[in-house]
Amino acid sequence: MSAPPTTAVPGPRAPGDTTPSPRPPDARGGHVRRLLPPARRRWWGDAVAWLVGAHLGVVTAFWVSAGGAGLLLQGGATALGSAGRLAGLWASALLLLQVLGMARIPAAERAFGQDRLTTWHRWAGFTSFWLLALHLVLIVVAYASAEGRGPVAELWSMTLTLPGMLLAVAGTALITGVVVLSVRAARRRLRYESWHLLHLYAYLGIGLALPHQLWTGSSFLAHPWTAAYWWSLYGLTLVALLTFRVARPLLLSARHRLRVAAVVQETPTIVSVHVTGRRLDRLRVEAGQFLVWRFRTGAGWTRGHPLSLSAQPTTAGLRVTIGVRGDDGARLAAMGPGTPVLVEGPFGRTATSVRTRHRIAAFAAGAGIAPVVALLQDNAWTPGSDTLVHRSTDPSEAALRADAEWLAEHAALRYVPLPGPRSRTGTPWLPAEHGHVPGPDALRRLVPDLVHHDVFVCGPAAWSTALVADLRAAGVPERQIHLESYAW
Repeated sequence: MSAPPTTAVPGPRAPGDTTPSPRPPDARGGHVRRLLPPARRRWWGDAVAWLVGAHLGVVTAFWVSAGGAGLLLQGGATALGSAGRLAGLWASALLLLQVLGMARIPAAERAFGQDRLTTWHRWAGFTSFWLLALHLVLIVVAYASAEGRGPVAELWSMTLTLPGMLLAVAGTALITGVVVLSVRAARRRLRYESWHLLHLYAYLGIGLALPHQLWTGSSFLAHPWTAAYWWSLYGLTLVALLTFRVARPLLLSARHRLRVAAVVQETPTIVSVHVTGRRLDRLRVEAGQFLVWRFRTGAGWTRGHPLSLSAQPTTAGLRVTIGVRGDDGARLAAMGPGTPVLVEGPFGRTATSVRTRHRIAAFAAGAGIAPVVALLQDNAWTPGSDTLVHRSTDPSEAALRADAEWLAEHAALRYVPLPGPRSRTGTPWLPAEHGHVPGPDALRRLVPDLVHHDVFVCGPAAWSTALVADLRAAGVPERQIHLESYAW
Protein backbone atom coordinates (compact mmCIF):
# COMPACT_ATOMS: atom_id res chain seq x y z
CA MET A 1 0.00 0.00 0.00
CA SER A 2 1.42 3.38 -0.93
CA ALA A 3 0.82 6.40 1.25
CA PRO A 4 -0.89 9.48 -0.17
CA PRO A 5 1.32 12.41 -0.98
CA THR A 6 1.91 14.98 1.73
CA THR A 7 -0.60 17.84 1.55
CA ALA A 8 0.76 21.36 1.71
CA VAL A 9 -0.35 23.34 4.73
CA PRO A 10 -2.59 26.24 3.70
CA GLY A 11 -3.32 29.31 5.78
CA PRO A 12 -6.40 29.84 7.95
CA ARG A 13 -9.72 28.90 6.35
CA ALA A 14 -11.48 31.93 4.92
CA PRO A 15 -15.28 32.29 4.94
CA GLY A 16 -16.71 30.23 2.11
CA ASP A 17 -13.45 28.35 1.52
CA THR A 18 -14.17 24.70 0.65
CA THR A 19 -10.62 23.35 0.72
CA PRO A 20 -9.94 20.50 3.15
CA SER A 21 -9.08 21.53 6.70
CA PRO A 22 -5.33 22.21 7.02
CA ARG A 23 -3.01 19.77 8.74
CA PRO A 24 -0.28 21.25 10.95
CA PRO A 25 3.30 20.52 9.87
CA ASP A 26 5.38 17.84 11.53
CA ALA A 27 6.75 19.27 14.80
CA ARG A 28 10.21 17.92 13.99
CA GLY A 29 10.18 19.09 10.38
CA GLY A 30 10.63 15.52 9.16
CA HIS A 31 8.85 13.61 6.40
CA VAL A 32 5.16 13.13 7.10
CA ARG A 33 4.25 9.44 7.32
CA ARG A 34 1.09 7.53 8.12
CA LEU A 35 1.16 5.89 11.53
CA LEU A 36 1.48 2.15 11.98
CA PRO A 37 -1.68 0.34 13.08
CA PRO A 38 -1.81 -1.68 16.32
CA ALA A 39 -1.48 -5.43 16.09
CA ARG A 40 -4.85 -7.21 15.92
CA ARG A 41 -5.29 -10.70 17.33
CA ARG A 42 -8.68 -11.91 16.16
CA TRP A 43 -8.40 -15.20 18.06
CA TRP A 44 -9.02 -13.22 21.26
CA GLY A 45 -12.72 -13.03 20.38
CA ASP A 46 -13.21 -16.78 20.81
CA ALA A 47 -10.79 -17.00 23.74
CA VAL A 48 -12.61 -14.35 25.77
CA ALA A 49 -15.99 -15.97 25.09
CA TRP A 50 -14.67 -19.29 26.38
CA LEU A 51 -13.19 -17.62 29.47
CA VAL A 52 -16.51 -15.94 30.27
CA GLY A 53 -18.37 -19.24 30.00
CA ALA A 54 -15.75 -21.00 32.10
CA HIS A 55 -15.98 -18.33 34.81
CA LEU A 56 -19.75 -18.70 35.13
CA GLY A 57 -19.35 -22.49 35.16
CA VAL A 58 -16.77 -22.33 37.96
CA VAL A 59 -19.01 -20.06 40.03
CA THR A 60 -21.92 -22.48 39.65
CA ALA A 61 -19.64 -25.42 40.49
CA PHE A 62 -18.63 -23.69 43.74
CA TRP A 63 -22.30 -23.39 44.69
CA VAL A 64 -22.91 -27.09 43.92
CA SER A 65 -19.80 -28.21 45.84
CA ALA A 66 -21.00 -26.27 48.89
CA GLY A 67 -24.23 -28.28 48.88
CA GLY A 68 -26.34 -25.66 47.17
CA ALA A 69 -28.13 -28.09 44.87
CA GLY A 70 -29.02 -30.39 47.75
CA LEU A 71 -30.33 -27.52 49.88
CA LEU A 72 -32.47 -26.38 46.98
CA LEU A 73 -34.31 -29.72 47.06
CA GLN A 74 -35.23 -29.37 50.73
CA GLY A 75 -37.82 -26.68 50.07
CA GLY A 76 -38.99 -23.89 52.35
CA ALA A 77 -36.65 -21.29 53.79
CA THR A 78 -33.63 -23.51 53.12
CA ALA A 79 -34.38 -23.65 49.41
CA LEU A 80 -34.98 -19.90 49.26
CA GLY A 81 -31.65 -19.23 50.94
CA SER A 82 -29.79 -21.56 48.57
CA ALA A 83 -31.43 -20.00 45.49
CA GLY A 84 -30.61 -16.57 46.86
CA ARG A 85 -26.94 -17.49 47.24
CA LEU A 86 -26.80 -18.74 43.63
CA ALA A 87 -28.41 -15.50 42.41
CA GLY A 88 -25.83 -13.54 44.42
CA LEU A 89 -22.95 -15.54 42.94
CA TRP A 90 -24.17 -14.98 39.39
CA ALA A 91 -24.72 -11.27 40.11
CA SER A 92 -21.17 -10.99 41.46
CA ALA A 93 -19.75 -12.83 38.46
CA LEU A 94 -21.53 -10.56 36.00
CA LEU A 95 -20.64 -7.40 37.92
CA LEU A 96 -16.95 -8.24 37.74
CA LEU A 97 -17.19 -9.14 34.05
CA GLN A 98 -19.01 -5.86 33.49
CA VAL A 99 -16.16 -3.90 35.06
CA LEU A 100 -13.50 -5.90 33.18
CA GLY A 101 -15.35 -5.38 29.90
CA MET A 102 -15.08 -1.59 30.27
CA ALA A 103 -11.54 -1.57 31.68
CA ARG A 104 -10.24 -0.60 28.20
CA ILE A 105 -8.17 -3.78 27.90
CA PRO A 106 -6.57 -3.47 24.44
CA ALA A 107 -6.96 -7.14 23.50
CA ALA A 108 -10.69 -7.07 24.30
CA GLU A 109 -11.14 -3.78 22.45
CA ARG A 110 -9.52 -5.16 19.31
CA ALA A 111 -11.41 -8.45 19.48
CA PHE A 112 -14.92 -7.08 20.00
CA GLY A 113 -14.97 -3.34 19.35
CA GLN A 114 -16.15 -0.64 21.71
CA ASP A 115 -19.78 -0.64 20.54
CA ARG A 116 -20.18 -4.38 21.18
CA LEU A 117 -18.45 -4.14 24.56
CA THR A 118 -20.76 -1.26 25.48
CA THR A 119 -23.80 -3.34 24.52
CA TRP A 120 -22.58 -6.27 26.62
CA HIS A 121 -21.71 -3.90 29.46
CA ARG A 122 -25.27 -2.61 29.47
CA TRP A 123 -26.76 -6.12 29.27
CA ALA A 124 -24.51 -7.42 32.06
CA GLY A 125 -25.28 -4.35 34.17
CA PHE A 126 -29.05 -4.70 34.07
CA THR A 127 -28.95 -8.51 34.37
CA SER A 128 -26.60 -8.39 37.38
CA PHE A 129 -28.79 -5.72 38.99
CA TRP A 130 -31.91 -7.86 38.80
CA LEU A 131 -29.98 -10.89 40.04
CA LEU A 132 -28.69 -8.75 42.91
CA ALA A 133 -32.24 -7.67 43.72
CA LEU A 134 -33.41 -11.30 43.58
CA HIS A 135 -30.53 -12.32 45.85
CA LEU A 136 -31.49 -9.66 48.41
CA VAL A 137 -35.19 -10.58 48.40
CA LEU A 138 -34.64 -14.35 48.65
CA ILE A 139 -32.03 -14.11 51.40
CA VAL A 140 -34.07 -11.68 53.50
CA VAL A 141 -37.25 -13.77 53.12
CA ALA A 142 -35.36 -16.98 53.99
CA TYR A 143 -33.78 -15.46 57.11
CA ALA A 144 -37.06 -13.82 58.15
CA SER A 145 -38.89 -17.13 57.80
CA ALA A 146 -36.28 -18.93 59.87
CA GLU A 147 -36.27 -16.23 62.58
CA GLY A 148 -40.04 -15.80 62.63
CA ARG A 149 -40.15 -12.05 61.95
CA GLY A 150 -41.04 -9.69 59.16
CA PRO A 151 -38.78 -9.04 56.13
CA VAL A 152 -38.22 -5.36 56.99
CA ALA A 153 -37.19 -6.12 60.56
CA GLU A 154 -34.94 -8.93 59.33
CA LEU A 155 -33.24 -6.68 56.76
CA TRP A 156 -32.57 -4.09 59.45
CA SER A 157 -31.15 -6.74 61.78
CA MET A 158 -28.93 -8.24 59.05
CA THR A 159 -27.62 -4.80 58.09
CA LEU A 160 -26.57 -3.98 61.64
CA THR A 161 -25.28 -7.38 62.79
CA LEU A 162 -23.76 -9.34 59.90
CA PRO A 163 -20.16 -8.53 58.86
CA GLY A 164 -19.94 -6.39 55.75
CA MET A 165 -23.71 -5.99 55.37
CA LEU A 166 -23.75 -2.25 56.06
CA LEU A 167 -21.21 -1.76 53.27
CA ALA A 168 -23.22 -4.08 51.02
CA VAL A 169 -26.42 -2.07 51.56
CA ALA A 170 -24.58 1.18 50.77
CA GLY A 171 -23.06 -0.38 47.66
CA THR A 172 -26.43 -1.70 46.53
CA ALA A 173 -27.94 1.78 46.94
CA LEU A 174 -25.19 3.25 44.73
CA ILE A 175 -25.63 0.57 42.08
CA THR A 176 -29.41 1.13 42.12
CA GLY A 177 -28.91 4.85 41.58
CA VAL A 178 -26.60 4.24 38.62
CA VAL A 179 -29.04 1.74 37.08
CA VAL A 180 -31.92 4.21 37.39
CA LEU A 181 -29.85 6.93 35.70
CA SER A 182 -28.85 4.47 32.96
CA VAL A 183 -32.44 4.03 31.78
CA ARG A 184 -32.69 5.80 28.43
CA ALA A 185 -35.43 8.18 29.54
CA ALA A 186 -33.24 9.40 32.41
CA ARG A 187 -30.03 9.53 30.39
CA ARG A 188 -31.55 11.86 27.81
CA ARG A 189 -32.00 14.49 30.53
CA LEU A 190 -28.32 14.48 31.50
CA ARG A 191 -25.22 15.77 29.76
CA TYR A 192 -22.88 12.98 28.72
CA GLU A 193 -20.14 14.22 31.05
CA SER A 194 -22.53 14.44 34.03
CA TRP A 195 -23.88 10.96 33.39
CA HIS A 196 -20.36 9.58 32.94
CA LEU A 197 -19.22 11.09 36.26
CA LEU A 198 -22.22 9.66 38.10
CA HIS A 199 -21.67 6.32 36.35
CA LEU A 200 -18.26 6.05 38.00
CA TYR A 201 -20.02 5.60 41.34
CA ALA A 202 -20.94 2.12 40.11
CA TYR A 203 -17.31 1.12 40.69
CA LEU A 204 -17.58 2.25 44.30
CA GLY A 205 -20.90 0.47 44.67
CA ILE A 206 -19.47 -2.80 43.34
CA GLY A 207 -16.46 -2.46 45.61
CA LEU A 208 -18.73 -2.08 48.64
CA ALA A 209 -21.37 -4.66 47.69
CA LEU A 210 -19.27 -7.68 46.75
CA PRO A 211 -16.83 -8.38 49.62
CA HIS A 212 -19.56 -9.21 52.17
CA GLN A 213 -19.92 -12.62 50.53
CA LEU A 214 -16.34 -13.41 51.54
CA TRP A 215 -17.11 -12.60 55.17
CA THR A 216 -20.62 -14.07 55.55
CA GLY A 217 -21.12 -16.59 52.73
CA SER A 218 -21.13 -20.15 54.04
CA SER A 219 -19.60 -21.58 50.86
CA PHE A 220 -16.66 -19.18 51.10
CA LEU A 221 -16.06 -19.85 54.79
CA ALA A 222 -16.19 -23.60 54.26
CA HIS A 223 -13.90 -23.69 51.21
CA PRO A 224 -10.78 -21.48 51.35
CA TRP A 225 -9.99 -22.13 47.69
CA THR A 226 -13.32 -20.56 46.73
CA ALA A 227 -12.44 -17.40 48.64
CA ALA A 228 -9.00 -17.45 47.03
CA TYR A 229 -10.60 -17.62 43.57
CA TRP A 230 -12.84 -14.61 44.24
CA TRP A 231 -10.12 -12.55 45.91
CA SER A 232 -7.86 -13.25 42.94
CA LEU A 233 -10.58 -12.14 40.54
CA TYR A 234 -11.13 -8.95 42.54
CA GLY A 235 -7.40 -8.30 42.45
CA LEU A 236 -7.20 -8.93 38.70
CA THR A 237 -10.10 -6.54 38.09
CA LEU A 238 -8.52 -3.82 40.22
CA VAL A 239 -5.15 -4.24 38.49
CA ALA A 240 -6.83 -4.05 35.07
CA LEU A 241 -8.64 -0.84 36.01
CA LEU A 242 -5.55 0.84 37.43
CA THR A 243 -3.39 -0.30 34.52
CA PHE A 244 -5.61 0.47 31.53
CA ARG A 245 -7.82 3.29 32.85
CA VAL A 246 -5.16 5.19 34.83
CA ALA A 247 -1.51 4.21 34.26
CA ARG A 248 -1.63 3.54 30.51
CA PRO A 249 -3.34 6.85 29.56
CA LEU A 250 -0.95 8.83 31.77
CA LEU A 251 2.10 7.12 30.26
CA LEU A 252 0.74 7.58 26.73
CA SER A 253 0.17 11.29 27.29
CA ALA A 254 3.56 11.77 28.96
CA ARG A 255 5.39 9.98 26.13
CA HIS A 256 3.84 11.98 23.29
CA ARG A 257 3.29 15.36 25.01
CA LEU A 258 0.30 16.19 22.86
CA ARG A 259 -0.57 19.86 22.32
CA VAL A 260 -3.26 21.73 20.39
CA ALA A 261 -1.73 23.15 17.20
CA ALA A 262 -4.79 24.88 15.74
CA VAL A 263 -8.56 25.15 15.99
CA VAL A 264 -10.18 25.57 12.56
CA GLN A 265 -13.79 26.62 11.95
CA GLU A 266 -15.45 24.06 9.63
CA THR A 267 -19.02 25.41 9.77
CA PRO A 268 -20.73 27.91 12.08
CA THR A 269 -21.34 25.09 14.57
CA ILE A 270 -18.39 22.74 13.98
CA VAL A 271 -14.64 23.11 14.55
CA SER A 272 -11.69 20.82 13.88
CA VAL A 273 -8.93 20.60 16.48
CA HIS A 274 -5.44 19.75 15.22
CA VAL A 275 -3.06 18.14 17.72
CA THR A 276 0.68 17.60 17.43
CA GLY A 277 3.20 15.91 19.70
CA ARG A 278 6.52 14.16 19.86
CA ARG A 279 7.38 10.63 18.74
CA LEU A 280 4.04 10.26 17.00
CA ASP A 281 5.60 7.55 14.85
CA ARG A 282 5.25 5.33 17.94
CA LEU A 283 1.59 6.16 18.48
CA ARG A 284 -0.24 3.05 17.34
CA VAL A 285 -3.56 4.43 16.13
CA GLU A 286 -5.50 3.78 12.93
CA ALA A 287 -7.59 6.09 10.82
CA GLY A 288 -11.21 5.80 11.96
CA GLN A 289 -10.47 4.93 15.57
CA PHE A 290 -11.42 7.15 18.50
CA LEU A 291 -9.70 8.28 21.66
CA VAL A 292 -10.97 9.81 24.89
CA TRP A 293 -9.65 13.39 24.91
CA ARG A 294 -9.10 15.78 27.80
CA PHE A 295 -8.08 19.27 26.75
CA ARG A 296 -6.42 20.99 29.69
CA THR A 297 -8.01 24.40 29.49
CA GLY A 298 -10.74 26.06 31.53
CA ALA A 299 -13.08 24.66 34.13
CA GLY A 300 -14.14 21.07 33.56
CA TRP A 301 -11.06 20.00 31.61
CA THR A 302 -11.02 16.66 33.49
CA ARG A 303 -14.15 15.55 31.64
CA GLY A 304 -13.32 13.06 28.90
CA HIS A 305 -14.67 13.39 25.36
CA PRO A 306 -14.81 10.26 23.16
CA LEU A 307 -13.94 11.70 19.73
CA SER A 308 -13.01 9.89 16.53
CA LEU A 309 -10.09 10.95 14.42
CA SER A 310 -11.49 12.92 11.48
CA ALA A 311 -8.35 12.71 9.34
CA GLN A 312 -5.74 10.11 8.55
CA PRO A 313 -3.23 10.13 11.46
CA THR A 314 0.34 10.85 10.44
CA THR A 315 3.53 12.05 12.06
CA ALA A 316 2.30 15.57 11.24
CA GLY A 317 -0.46 15.26 13.81
CA LEU A 318 -4.03 14.22 14.58
CA ARG A 319 -7.37 15.88 13.93
CA VAL A 320 -10.74 15.62 15.67
CA THR A 321 -13.93 17.44 14.72
CA ILE A 322 -16.30 18.78 17.38
CA GLY A 323 -19.75 20.35 17.43
CA VAL A 324 -19.65 23.58 19.42
CA ARG A 325 -23.29 23.20 20.48
CA GLY A 326 -22.51 20.07 22.47
CA ASP A 327 -21.14 19.66 25.97
CA ASP A 328 -18.05 21.84 26.46
CA GLY A 329 -18.18 22.83 22.78
CA ALA A 330 -17.69 26.57 23.36
CA ARG A 331 -14.74 25.96 25.69
CA LEU A 332 -13.03 23.67 23.19
CA ALA A 333 -13.67 26.03 20.29
CA ALA A 334 -11.89 28.82 22.20
CA MET A 335 -8.72 26.80 22.89
CA GLY A 336 -5.43 28.37 21.92
CA PRO A 337 -2.34 26.75 20.41
CA GLY A 338 -0.20 24.96 22.96
CA THR A 339 -3.07 23.68 25.12
CA PRO A 340 -1.92 20.39 26.70
CA VAL A 341 -3.91 17.28 25.79
CA LEU A 342 -4.39 14.00 27.67
CA VAL A 343 -5.65 10.98 25.71
CA GLU A 344 -6.92 7.51 26.45
CA GLY A 345 -7.04 4.88 23.72
CA PRO A 346 -7.14 4.21 20.83
CA PHE A 347 -10.45 2.36 20.56
CA GLY A 348 -12.82 1.26 17.81
CA ARG A 349 -12.90 -1.14 14.87
CA THR A 350 -13.62 1.32 12.04
CA ALA A 351 -10.13 0.78 10.66
CA THR A 352 -8.22 -0.39 7.62
CA SER A 353 -6.94 -3.52 9.35
CA VAL A 354 -10.42 -5.13 9.48
CA ARG A 355 -10.90 -4.98 5.70
CA THR A 356 -11.55 -8.15 3.73
CA ARG A 357 -12.19 -6.68 0.23
CA HIS A 358 -10.41 -4.25 -2.11
CA ARG A 359 -13.16 -1.63 -2.08
CA ILE A 360 -15.02 0.26 0.64
CA ALA A 361 -18.64 1.36 0.81
CA ALA A 362 -19.01 3.73 3.76
CA PHE A 363 -22.34 4.92 5.18
CA ALA A 364 -22.14 7.80 7.64
CA ALA A 365 -24.64 10.01 9.44
CA GLY A 366 -24.15 12.86 11.87
CA ALA A 367 -20.85 12.72 13.77
CA GLY A 368 -20.19 9.35 12.08
CA ILE A 369 -18.73 11.21 9.11
CA ALA A 370 -15.52 11.92 11.08
CA PRO A 371 -14.10 8.38 11.35
CA VAL A 372 -15.35 7.52 7.86
CA VAL A 373 -13.49 10.45 6.26
CA ALA A 374 -10.31 9.42 8.08
CA LEU A 375 -10.74 5.82 6.88
CA LEU A 376 -11.31 6.87 3.27
CA GLN A 377 -8.27 9.15 3.35
CA ASP A 378 -6.19 6.23 4.63
CA ASN A 379 -7.35 4.03 1.72
CA ALA A 380 -7.62 6.66 -1.00
CA TRP A 381 -4.60 5.43 -2.95
CA THR A 382 -5.38 1.70 -2.83
CA PRO A 383 -6.70 -0.12 -5.94
CA GLY A 384 -10.41 0.22 -6.69
CA SER A 385 -12.91 3.04 -6.17
CA ASP A 386 -14.63 3.60 -2.84
CA THR A 387 -18.10 4.98 -2.13
CA LEU A 388 -19.27 7.34 0.62
CA VAL A 389 -23.00 7.70 1.32
CA HIS A 390 -23.39 10.70 3.61
CA ARG A 391 -26.66 11.41 5.45
CA SER A 392 -27.17 14.88 6.87
CA THR A 393 -30.27 16.75 7.94
CA ASP A 394 -29.08 20.16 6.74
CA PRO A 395 -26.63 20.22 3.81
CA SER A 396 -25.20 23.57 4.96
CA GLU A 397 -24.16 22.00 8.26
CA ALA A 398 -22.59 18.85 6.81
CA ALA A 399 -19.28 18.43 8.64
CA LEU A 400 -16.17 17.59 6.61
CA ARG A 401 -18.06 17.84 3.33
CA ALA A 402 -15.05 19.65 1.82
CA ASP A 403 -12.82 16.69 2.67
CA ALA A 404 -15.23 14.26 1.01
CA GLU A 405 -15.49 16.46 -2.09
CA TRP A 406 -11.69 16.71 -2.28
CA LEU A 407 -11.45 12.91 -2.21
CA ALA A 408 -14.11 12.70 -4.91
CA GLU A 409 -12.11 15.07 -7.13
CA HIS A 410 -8.60 13.74 -6.53
CA ALA A 411 -8.96 10.12 -5.40
CA ALA A 412 -11.91 8.78 -7.44
CA LEU A 413 -14.24 8.55 -4.46
CA ARG A 414 -17.93 8.18 -5.32
CA TYR A 415 -19.49 10.74 -2.99
CA VAL A 416 -23.27 10.43 -2.56
CA PRO A 417 -24.74 13.06 -0.22
CA LEU A 418 -28.26 12.34 1.05
CA PRO A 419 -29.42 15.56 2.75
CA GLY A 420 -32.83 16.32 4.17
CA PRO A 421 -35.07 15.33 7.09
CA ARG A 422 -35.22 11.64 7.88
CA SER A 423 -37.97 9.39 6.62
CA ARG A 424 -40.66 8.75 9.24
CA THR A 425 -42.90 6.42 7.26
CA GLY A 426 -40.57 4.44 5.00
CA THR A 427 -36.96 3.30 5.13
CA PRO A 428 -35.70 5.05 8.29
CA TRP A 429 -32.06 5.52 7.28
CA LEU A 430 -33.00 7.41 4.08
CA PRO A 431 -34.14 11.02 3.79
CA ALA A 432 -37.89 11.59 3.53
CA GLU A 433 -37.88 12.17 -0.24
CA HIS A 434 -36.44 8.67 -0.80
CA GLY A 435 -38.09 6.92 2.15
CA HIS A 436 -40.56 5.07 -0.09
CA VAL A 437 -37.71 3.00 -1.60
CA PRO A 438 -37.22 -0.34 0.23
CA GLY A 439 -33.90 -0.43 2.06
CA PRO A 440 -32.25 -3.35 0.19
CA ASP A 441 -33.28 -1.85 -3.17
CA ALA A 442 -31.88 1.54 -2.16
CA LEU A 443 -28.57 -0.06 -1.22
CA ARG A 444 -28.27 -1.82 -4.57
CA ARG A 445 -28.99 1.46 -6.40
CA LEU A 446 -26.46 3.40 -4.34
CA VAL A 447 -23.72 0.75 -4.68
CA PRO A 448 -24.61 -1.71 -7.47
CA ASP A 449 -21.88 -4.25 -6.61
CA LEU A 450 -22.25 -3.83 -2.86
CA VAL A 451 -21.55 -7.49 -2.01
CA HIS A 452 -17.97 -7.04 -3.27
CA HIS A 453 -17.24 -4.20 -0.81
CA ASP A 454 -16.31 -3.94 2.83
CA VAL A 455 -19.19 -1.93 4.25
CA PHE A 456 -18.49 0.49 7.10
CA VAL A 457 -21.47 1.94 8.98
CA CYS A 458 -21.04 4.77 11.45
CA GLY A 459 -23.82 6.88 12.91
CA PRO A 460 -26.51 7.04 15.59
CA ALA A 461 -27.53 3.68 17.04
CA ALA A 462 -31.10 3.52 15.64
CA TRP A 463 -29.99 4.69 12.18
CA SER A 464 -27.11 2.19 12.11
CA THR A 465 -29.28 -0.71 13.28
CA ALA A 466 -31.83 -0.12 10.52
CA LEU A 467 -29.11 0.19 7.89
CA VAL A 468 -27.30 -2.98 8.98
CA ALA A 469 -30.58 -4.93 8.83
CA ASP A 470 -31.06 -3.83 5.21
CA LEU A 471 -27.43 -4.67 4.38
CA ARG A 472 -28.02 -8.23 5.55
CA ALA A 473 -31.27 -8.39 3.58
CA ALA A 474 -29.35 -7.19 0.51
CA GLY A 475 -27.02 -10.17 0.79
CA VAL A 476 -23.88 -8.55 2.21
CA PRO A 477 -21.95 -11.22 4.19
CA GLU A 478 -21.69 -10.57 7.92
CA ARG A 479 -17.88 -10.59 7.84
CA GLN A 480 -17.94 -7.62 5.43
CA ILE A 481 -20.14 -5.41 7.65
CA HIS A 482 -18.21 -3.25 10.10
CA LEU A 483 -20.41 -1.30 12.51
CA GLU A 484 -19.44 1.57 14.80
CA SER A 485 -22.60 3.10 16.25
CA TYR A 486 -22.55 5.78 18.88
CA ALA A 487 -25.04 6.46 21.64
CA TRP A 488 -25.00 6.93 25.37
